[in-house]
Amino acid sequence: MIIDIACAITSVLLLCYSMAVEPDRAECWPGWYVANLRPSGVYTCQRVPGGDPGYDGAGGFPDRTVDMPGEIQGRIYCTGGSHPIVVLAHREADARIVGCAP
Repeated sequence: MIIDIACAITSVLLLCYSMAVEPDRAECWPGWYVANLRPSGVYTCQRVPGGDPGYDGAGGFPDRTVDMPGEIQGRIYCTGGSHPIVVLAHREADARIVGCAP
């Protein structure tokens, strides 16, 4: 009886641990976007470019903007035949969420 209860509690704790270690969705911080998502579930979050669009190097104007460097890499784990996707909220600039879809 005691062994059955201990095994049940251990099973629940291991399931909770596996959900924390192997997430099936992730979200980039505000001001960041998903720049790359591979079929393996590896994704990259990069900062949204800033500055004046009139002086971004297009149209013969010099590029006066200084973009903050940095990227964050992570991985989601899709199981059961599902594959990783980028979830678009309202427009393409809101591509901050990655998840699994059947």
